[in-house]
Amino acid sequence: MKYRKLGNTGIEISALGFGCMRFPLKEDSTIDKEKVRELIKYAVENGINYIDTALTYHNGTNEKVLGEVLKEEGLRDKIYLGTKLPVWKAENEEHLEQIFEDQLASLQTDYLDLCFLHNMDYGNWETAKRLNVLDLFDRKIKEGKIRHIGFSCHGDFNNFKEICDAYNWEFCLLQFNYMDYDYQAGIAGVEYAAEKGLGLMIMEPLKGGQLAKQPPESVQKIWDRANKERSAARWGLAYLYNKAEVSCVLSGMNDMDMLKENIETAEMYDIGCLSEEELALYPEVKAEYEKLIKIPCTRCQYCIPCPMDVDIPANFEYYNMGHMYNSIESSRNFYNRPYFLTRKSTRCIGCGVCIEKCPQHLNIPEYLKMISDDWAK
Repeated sequence: MKYRKLGNTGIEISALGFGCMRFPLKEDSTIDKEKVRELIKYAVENGINYIDTALTYHNGTNEKVLGEVLKEEGLRDKIYLGTKLPVWKAENEEHLEQIFEDQLASLQTDYLDLCFLHNMDYGNWETAKRLNVLDLFDRKIKEGKIRHIGFSCHGDFNNFKEICDAYNWEFCLLQFNYMDYDYQAGIAGVEYAAEKGLGLMIMEPLKGGQLAKQPPESVQKIWDRANKERSAARWGLAYLYNKAEVSCVLSGMNDMDMLKENIETAEMYDIGCLSEEELALYPEVKAEYEKLIKIPCTRCQYCIPCPMDVDIPANFEYYNMGHMYNSIESSRNFYNRPYFLTRKSTRCIGCGVCIEKCPQHLNIPEYLKMISDDWAK
């Protein structure tokens, strides 16, 4: 495993970080703890030293399961542990502090190596200021309960820059990949973080897995011009490892094959690994994909649960995959299968709850109506 400096923290962090948002699940949709145990042990044994979670993952159960696994396997002191404070869940300053303390208890730890202010955009940043979250961070740092402090951001570049300049942050977490070059904070955010000396961590490196699938023929023809046999996932990850600004790439790895491939990829690529000719292919691939993608969803799953039990990410994935991979009939058949009946787009009543939760700020009800009009029997 290769390691990189996390800004000025003094931490040498693994180039690949283990993101816990997509832990494997049982048939009843609860986390499969034994599979998680297997994945986490293998990751640590093979050099991954950063594990990333959040209170909101898996309806609040993610931190607890991770804490149990780390304690039972004696792994806590072998890794850097990070989680995220969701200010939107707090009723007041006292409640926010209690949320933080409860997170430590769930993770069965006395301190966080990395603590993030979670999911910043314009609205959540205003909430954070109203709740004096920066004062809370100052206290917890003095108490030794936070070693290093940062934030994750889904806002645009101006929002990102304002937050960067508001506090003595040590690192940040941005959504970035070759498709999101100018989306949210984008490349401008990547460069500004480096200018500020912040460690830069990357989420959604493969755009919710969309960039890991076998590309459509028109995209594959572009990659083939490089005369390199790389999987779609490796093209996507190599793009990030090539950048000196990037400290750590987070991946939500929910099976052993994915974990092993990503570890191999992290060991294979480093800063400057791509030639000028290879780098020139990415804008072409981006333009080709943009002709095909209908709904820019990353499957972060913040939009669920839906009050009507619509499986929003699945609806979007079926629709996108059908158009991106020229498999509309097959995807539409999945959408119309009986088992999906209670979760399909036709159940949407347009309440808008999902819009408030979406970090991409998508007009989800409009997209669901588009799918229903196009595909519903």
